Amino acid sequence: MIRGVARRFGVRYLRRWGQNFLADRQQLARIVEALELAPQDHIVEVGPGLGALTVELAGRARAVTGVEVDPACVKALGLTLRNRSNVRIIEADILRTAVGELLPSPYRVAGNIPYNLTGALFVHLLEQPQPPARIDLLVQREVAERLVAPPGAWSLATLGVRIYGRPELTLRVPRSAFYPPPQVDSALVRIIPDPQPALPRADLPGFFDFVTPFFQARRKQLPFVLGRRRGVSGAEARDRLAVIGIDPARRAETLSLEEWRRLFENERAN
Repeated sequence: MIRGVARRFGVRYLRRWGQNFLADRQQLARIVEALELAPQDHIVEVGPGLGALTVELAGRARAVTGVEVDPACVKALGLTLRNRSNVRIIEADILRTAVGELLPSPYRVAGNIPYNLTGALFVHLLEQPQPPARIDLLVQREVAERLVAPPGAWSLATLGVRIYGRPELTLRVPRSAFYPPPQVDSALVRIIPDPQPALPRADLPGFFDFVTPFFQARRKQLPFVLGRRRGVSGAEARDRLAVIGIDPARRAETLSLEEWRRLFENERAN
């Protein structure tokens, strides 16, 4: 079915749009069960593609708004969803969309997303003035495992998510479930945002501006980046870390959220 619909509407499986469509009905059923949908749910779907997941969402939720960037897929969805009156499809880039304005709160976000959007998309969703009540997204399995890992192998995306809530890996999905199959397996990640971020929202732009250089030089120990950023010697940078209980020999990926908060607030005070 997927191949036929894609061929009819000229879908080209473009890598930049992460067009690997769910094609395995058994895996789709597992994903839908993991979403724990309720009849009152309002759901924004990221990248509905050819509509396999959209149809399931529409059959279980009150309203679904899909945001799809590919005009060919938008045309295909007109056929796939022609009998689904509770679905609206918007042709747009999700990263340029005010997601919180698409449906009334509380709303949820779900979808099978391009792997290269993961970090930016999670932060974009969580930074909405009216953030989702729950996020469930299929991402690359290795990225999912890093998002849920304890400190030691964190990325900037991990920290960006942990500021807003605690992610959970709820389901692993093999690459064979998609057409065309990607080169890696996927996993379903769930985030239920905390009532308030770990830092005041007004401080978050400065916080991310502060931490980003550390992850860009992730092979370097903390004093190297801190010294360059603050214009101080390596010895002074080590002292600044030691005074707040952080071992100067550590690297960015090993710090916990609380340690990042402590470092940021200490440097802002100096």
